[in-house]
Amino acid sequence: MSRTEVATEALTLFCLPYAGGSAAIYRDWAERLPHWIRLVPLHMPGRGVRHAMRPLHRWRELLDLLVEDAQPFVTRPFAIFGHSMGALVGIELAQALRRRHGVSPVWFGASACKAPSRREPEHHWLTCPESEFIDEVRSLNGMPDELLGNREFMELVLPFLRADFHLCGSYEYRQREPLDCAMLVLGGSQDDEIHGEPENLAAWARETTGPYEQKEIDAGHFFINTHRAGVIDHVVGSLARAFHTHGSSGAPLQRSYA
Repeated sequence: MSRTEVATEALTLFCLPYAGGSAAIYRDWAERLPHWIRLVPLHMPGRGVRHAMRPLHRWRELLDLLVEDAQPFVTRPFAIFGHSMGALVGIELAQALRRRHGVSPVWFGASACKAPSRREPEHHWLTCPESEFIDEVRSLNGMPDELLGNREFMELVLPFLRADFHLCGSYEYRQREPLDCAMLVLGGSQDDEIHGEPENLAAWARETTGPYEQKEIDAGHFFINTHRAGVIDHVVGSLARAFHTHGSSGAPLQRSYA
């Protein structure tokens, strides 16, 4: 199916960044997306357009904020994509929108993120010594050493980095009704923390009763930056299949773990 065959009705794609990231990581996406996808990056507290807002480290407060941001767009078909922490926030946003407004995404994309049921608690990120925290950030290879060694820069970013890490570490998985949308899960073959145990990604399939796809990218954890074009191609292809099916009476797509 070519992109021009997809329904012309706009599909809103909410995008959420990784821990410490801002909506700016999606700044180049709009020019690469087909006309029927409307990109709406969601802004996290403490950075970007919300740089003056205090970081939020409690799930309820963050979801209240993001649900309010998303609410004007959810009267039409919408999808959610998140990378790393963004995927965890995204699945909770999808559940919150369903509970509060009775709407659900037609598609969900999780990238470089352990499935919700595979999370392990880590409650020390707000209070651990700064050196220990910076060592953890360095181990993820997401920030160059010159920035990690820049005192002025680190004083600026540490508050929302710690808040983001605490959100991930304090996440509590609860059994709930799964979504019914199509789902794409992307993983990096060189992302040792996640790729080491196949169930870390495969368990995302429990989060929906809809069509499920899982794809591997030959890269490390931050492939959303290093392999941007490939990520966008996977997302657009999966969205096209999901949106086409959502708007037609065709047979449902099958689950795939290619």
